[in-house]
Amino acid sequence: MATRVGIILLSGTLDKAMPAFMLGTTAAAMGMEVGIFFSFYGLNVIHKEKIKNLKVSPIGNPAMPMPFPVPQILTVMPGMMDFATNMMKKMMEKHRIPSIEQLVQQAIDLEVKLYPCQTAMQLFGYKKEDLIDGVEEPVGAATFLNFVNQAEKPIVMNF
Repeated sequence: MATRVGIILLSGTLDKAMPAFMLGTTAAAMGMEVGIFFSFYGLNVIHKEKIKNLKVSPIGNPAMPMPFPVPQILTVMPGMMDFATNMMKKMMEKHRIPSIEQLVQQAIDLEVKLYPCQTAMQLFGYKKEDLIDGVEEPVGAATFLNFVNQAEKPIVMNF
């Protein structure tokens, strides 16, 4: 068995989901087996409705490029999250970066296994039919860790 990549996505923000899917789809395109485990707010990335409204949080993110210097304290002001999200989406369009919806579809097309966390689904009251088509049946953490651990060379990343 070759390399398996396990990605744990705990955050439901656009700036965490994008690199998780960029790495996952790249690994899959290179012939690695990839599984992404969505727990807690990460479930929003594979939720049929919530994926449409993922945001970028500038709070506690001092490395975020802004068109002008913004003191960190101002990032908590109303409207800053929408400003940061719109700014990120415009940069992505300008540089022809695929949207999160496109990356999720690429992952499905590349046979990346998308594992919803059963416990988090219970916690938030999500049902399998709330999730996008193409995800695996909800699993527990042990099932996902077994997927990764069966590899000759396992790689695990957390976002």
